[in-house]
Amino acid sequence: MSIRKVWKWGIIFGGDNLSMADLLRYAEMADAAGADSLWTAEVWRDAFVPLTAMASVVRRARLGTAVAQLARPPWHTEMSAMSLAEFTEGRFVLGLGTAPPTWNEDWHGLTLTRPVARMREYIECVRTMWTGTPISPVSYSGEFYRVREYRRFMPAPAEPPPIYLAAVQSRMLQLAGSHTDGWISGPMNSIPYVTTVAQPSLLKGMAAAGRSPDTFERCVMKPCVVHHDATQARRLARNAIAVYGTLPYYDVVFDPLGFAPAVQEIRAAAQRGDVVGMLDAVTDEMIDALVLAGTVDDVHRQLAAWEGLCDSVILYCPPALTMEPAETRAVHEAIIGAFGT
Repeated sequence: MSIRKVWKWGIIFGGDNLSMADLLRYAEMADAAGADSLWTAEVWRDAFVPLTAMASVVRRARLGTAVAQLARPPWHTEMSAMSLAEFTEGRFVLGLGTAPPTWNEDWHGLTLTRPVARMREYIECVRTMWTGTPISPVSYSGEFYRVREYRRFMPAPAEPPPIYLAAVQSRMLQLAGSHTDGWISGPMNSIPYVTTVAQPSLLKGMAAAGRSPDTFERCVMKPCVVHHDATQARRLARNAIAVYGTLPYYDVVFDPLGFAPAVQEIRAAAQRGDVVGMLDAVTDEMIDALVLAGTVDDVHRQLAAWEGLCDSVILYCPPALTMEPAETRAVHEAIIGAFGT
């Protein structure tokens, strides 16, 4: 994959302890500061409503879902995506992802067998439905999704948006390379993971589909805390590792770096409801490898090592496991100040 020197930055808004008014204010600030992209996560709120609200105040940056979840029926996703493509005048990116298996099973009654095949069909089905018109119905027939004679009740109001795929494991990464316009990393990643797992898998998928990497965007999500006190920044950054350390599919990132013992301590503490224990299990080595944390100069130096490994960095204030709203607001303001033009 050729190295492109154009460096773009964006912010993903979690909003777990922020109001919607806060999210709009920071989205507007980031847009004015030169952010290339602004994203919403479908965890604390849904993906589409907050993003539409942001689109009402953001005039320049792209807006994307990171991510809208597979449990939503394809018809609802394609309709919402087309509406946002229209509202943003073509600046919308539809980011899709499976979400953790337990969420699908426990909250949606969806047993996610063969997730890669299911996601491939989901992408194909959404794209097919975008081509329907009031007079020309379309159909899609797959193992998991079947649509018969779907017709729009009005012509599509905008061009279909690009689709990006969130992927961590090799086969889902290959699907991103073969079937989508870009990749969104998970919050837990490292340079060794990207160079030995993510990038080779993306290229393998592109090669299988006969696609060029030149128009494919690699978006790496990085938990980020900027603070004049580097020690305080690193303390707050532990929140991200403690939260995402509970998810087994990040073992592909953790294990090669020797973090398995610490991760097991995080998960054991989470099982007994010990938040302090989760944070205490996070090591300095994990902070060094997995997040951006420190002063403005520290964070820019840490990020410089990623030059050529991604096309866009999506900065992410850690989840508020132990952070107060005032701390979360301060982190957002510091990120915008550190990266703004």
